[in-house]
Amino acid sequence: MKSRPQTHPSARSQHKILVIGAGIAGLSAAFRLQQAGYDVSVLESTSHVGGRMWTDEIDGFRIDTGAAMLPDSYHQMRRLIRDAGLTQDVVPSGDVYGFLRDGRIHRFGKHIPLDLLTTRLLSARSKLRLLRLAADTRRLGDRIDFRDLTRAPEADESCIAYTDRRLNEELFDYLIEPLSTNYYFAPPEELSMTHVYLAAGSALGTGYFNSPRGVAFLPRGLARQLDVRHRTRVLSVEESEDSVTVTCTDHRGEHRETVAACVIAVPGPSVAGIWPGLPAPMRSYLSRLRYSTCLHVSFGLSARPREPSMWIFVPRREYPGGLGLCLDHNRAPGRAPDGKGLITLYWPTHASEELYDLPDADVTAQALRDLERLNLFPGLAQRIEMTSVSRCRPCVPLTHPGSIAELHDGLRSLDRASRVMLAGDYFSFGSTNAALTSGEVAASRLTITLEARRPHRD
Repeated sequence: MKSRPQTHPSARSQHKILVIGAGIAGLSAAFRLQQAGYDVSVLESTSHVGGRMWTDEIDGFRIDTGAAMLPDSYHQMRRLIRDAGLTQDVVPSGDVYGFLRDGRIHRFGKHIPLDLLTTRLLSARSKLRLLRLAADTRRLGDRIDFRDLTRAPEADESCIAYTDRRLNEELFDYLIEPLSTNYYFAPPEELSMTHVYLAAGSALGTGYFNSPRGVAFLPRGLARQLDVRHRTRVLSVEESEDSVTVTCTDHRGEHRETVAACVIAVPGPSVAGIWPGLPAPMRSYLSRLRYSTCLHVSFGLSARPREPSMWIFVPRREYPGGLGLCLDHNRAPGRAPDGKGLITLYWPTHASEELYDLPDADVTAQALRDLERLNLFPGLAQRIEMTSVSRCRPCVPLTHPGSIAELHDGLRSLDRASRVMLAGDYFSFGSTNAALTSGEVAASRLTITLEARRPHRD
């Protein structure tokens, strides 16, 4: 028998805030609100925190199942790590990318300008054209950032149109397309230049950091300092003049809780289902938001290949559909036992969707066939001692041409003084740092709103 909904008033309701979702956006919002002196609880529908920022441990191998790369340009993340007392968990990590062309891997590290001058990946003509992309990225500057993209409307251009106007076919085939496939798991024909500018400005040619314990060190470290209620599904969020009522279901059944404010930090398309008060323009933006699908297979190896790259971009010119290879033992310490290796194969969305519902054994077999056809690591199959299949749907929000204009209308429709705030990576580049930043922005705005509405004594 379904329990009768109950309302649970709290004597501290004027200082109580609920955060819906224990991904990195929700956890960062909760941490900052708790720092500001509020009584915060995080409601999470699953049994673990972190969302796409998670690490599985299997037979001594650590597999980052969603987020993997943490560039030094993630300044907001580095600050949160420091403030949460987790600095000791962070170390420098790999920074070498490889691009495959004609069976040869061309490598780029932190000194990418020099690498580009000497590389044989691109012709001299393409290298000169690449200066145009560098100039355009510099011109946009910090208007392309992790808070939101609406300050750079000129970035709302299709990759195809930009390539025709400013680059050439070779740069499209060996830079734009592999960046799209490996960062967004989507073809460039479906995307705007926004993601290319962000990748060029914040990831390529920079250093990286990580934790030997996996990327989950951050959500786990934050959650240890917060009240997180697992297996709690939120049904609705209703805002009134002086409070917010959240209806949810957990081990106690269905019940309501009245609090001062709420942060909704769930995937964009899920927001409208729990917040009837979501303004129409933002509802429209989120309803049209598309996410990529990522399916990847990790192989634990008894010995490491000699390849020094942490990530190899395989363009579709070199392999049907394109794909990505991560040499996790080069990417970050602690991913494989001493002397052993860990390699992960990533498919783009189209291939991932075709394989997504197949049994793990069939998915693993396809990954092995793809690796063997690439012939980059002869004898790899004989060194495999562990396999793991990871599925991520939804994965990364996709910025199609027109996204910035739609986001602009959505943001303008939100009441900055509302007691309900949104947080998620759909406000900017689909990344952990964008999600984290949105959580901090939501916390800051709620703090301002609640302080302004608090009764003051003379």
